[in-house]
Amino acid sequence: MNKTIQFLTVGTVLCLAACGPSQKKLAEQREKDPQYQYDKAVVCMQYGLADEAFKYLNEAIRLDPNHYLSYNLLGLAQMYKANPAEAVKAFTNCLAIKPDFSEAQNNLGTAYQETGQIDKAEEAFKKAYELDQNYNASFNLARIYFDKNKLEQSFEYVQKSIDRYDRSILAWNLKGLILESRDKVDEAIACYEQALKILPGEVNISFNMGVAYYKAERYDKAKEIMEKILPLAKTEDLRTKINEILKRIKGRAREV
Repeated sequence: MNKTIQFLTVGTVLCLAACGPSQKKLAEQREKDPQYQYDKAVVCMQYGLADEAFKYLNEAIRLDPNHYLSYNLLGLAQMYKANPAEAVKAFTNCLAIKPDFSEAQNNLGTAYQETGQIDKAEEAFKKAYELDQNYNASFNLARIYFDKNKLEQSFEYVQKSIDRYDRSILAWNLKGLILESRDKVDEAIACYEQALKILPGEVNISFNMGVAYYKAERYDKAKEIMEKILPLAKTEDLRTKINEILKRIKGRAREV
């Protein structure tokens, strides 16, 4: 055997022997790192493995009871598992450690909504917005006020959300609904069009735009939109609504 090859082979074996314990030690150290446990939980949640994420998050919190990111993700995992009351506890624990974490404050508001505590949800969203003008929080406030028919306040907050992040199709759609409720149909159509520029073909927003065209008595345009989205509608409820608009348009055509 070539001596050079012999040397390299022996050297490689010695290196592997030396690296083995080092790698094992590194792995042991990482397992004791709460951030490492948290990172593993993040990956689990990306794949929808909430139960597996719980295991890593609980370990992260055991290693560091003040690891606020783990409490926030724990709350999100509980929301994913449809346990909003448990999510409230997790987000509250997170905020006890880091009160200025607007993301957790906004998440807390969402959890309160899911438990039917709308007043507490509104309060949490307001706190989140006050912290750093969180655009999700302002959108959530706009939605609460829209449901309460407080259209002026709803419009104010949805515009704040768009000003911070103008790529939100949800915010553009809600702005359209608010304007439509205020009989500003042409402006509403412009909002739906803006949303569809961001996500072309989105069925629910297309439906809202078709309804707005119908209200504006632009029946040909409304008919075109409804016929286009009817085969794409995934729920019986939406298909029924689309067919109802098409029926009304047909009735209008007969009257003419």
